[in-house]
Amino acid sequence: MRKILFIIGMACLCLAAQAQCIKKSPAFKADGTFKVMQFTDTHIRTFNVEEAQEVYDRIDHMVKAEHPDLIVFTGDIVLVRPAAPEWKRLVNALDSYKIPWVIVFGNHDAEQDLSRAEMSSIIASGKYSLNTLNEAGELADIEIPLASSKGGKAPFYIYAMDSHDYAWIDGERYYAWFTDAQVQWLRNSCLARTDADGKVAPSMAFFHIPLREYIDAWSEEENPREEAANSDLTWGVRGEKVCAGAVNSGMYAAMLETGSIIATSVGHDHCNDFMAAYHGILLCYGRYSGGDTTTNYFPHGVKIFKFFEGTRNLETWVREDDDRIMFHGYYDGKKITRAKRTDRRQPFGTWQDIEIPE
Repeated sequence: MRKILFIIGMACLCLAAQAQCIKKSPAFKADGTFKVMQFTDTHIRTFNVEEAQEVYDRIDHMVKAEHPDLIVFTGDIVLVRPAAPEWKRLVNALDSYKIPWVIVFGNHDAEQDLSRAEMSSIIASGKYSLNTLNEAGELADIEIPLASSKGGKAPFYIYAMDSHDYAWIDGERYYAWFTDAQVQWLRNSCLARTDADGKVAPSMAFFHIPLREYIDAWSEEENPREEAANSDLTWGVRGEKVCAGAVNSGMYAAMLETGSIIATSVGHDHCNDFMAAYHGILLCYGRYSGGDTTTNYFPHGVKIFKFFEGTRNLETWVREDDDRIMFHGYYDGKKITRAKRTDRRQPFGTWQDIEIPE
């Protein structure tokens, strides 16, 4: 009997150790680099089997081509009823790569037949999911420390935050914004990572709905749209207006004042794929990752961000379905330096302010 209890106890300890290992923070590789792959607006709809399979094939191809250290989904992911089977399929697919992953909701995810809490429970059940639940049982805003390749204090942090969906003002519906509690949480979290010398650890934030500063970053006099193709502050395409939250919550100001956030990346606007250096923060869009289920001007793909341990620099690019690399550049906290082109496609960056037909 003792032997049986001992075996059971050891099995439980092994399972607990395994779970702890799976849930532990991702880490910089031995070469001091860390790569994040962003999927956004996958719009998985299983009433068209081919469209849904296209998304899973894209995920599989991109993960195997890029070997990311962390996978991030920035909202509008499963848009079908019943939604539960497809969320479970996605969780199982992501777990199969044995790579840490995290999800934030978009404005369309809760429009199906599952509540936010029901979706969150499925997402957080993933073995490699870094998502946690808040008091309401929904996905919590989280801080993900990236462990050092050399041991010691984490040198970089990733924030995954809920930008919500809709809000009503005087009977009119608008896109929502971050709450004051979220702003204070982000501010306090960043400042808590200040070392004895007063140096704050760098970080990047992912969410779905762009901040209102995205509008300013592309149209500000210092970042003129007509010169964007030749600017070291802006690069990419604005194919539609920036559909930001209706109210400026002060989130960008908090990011700027802490000195921690070096970049943000969102989804939401399928025909926008630009990056803009705005007062020391690189404001980015992910590449639309869904199928031909909604308006989109770009070849489908993913956005990649690569960080370098001990620096505030990043490298970023888009990988398209045919493996062409687009918008490949470097950001040093001040300006964008474009990488030498390796393909011969006419860059989308020569298109400026494409107007979407009504």
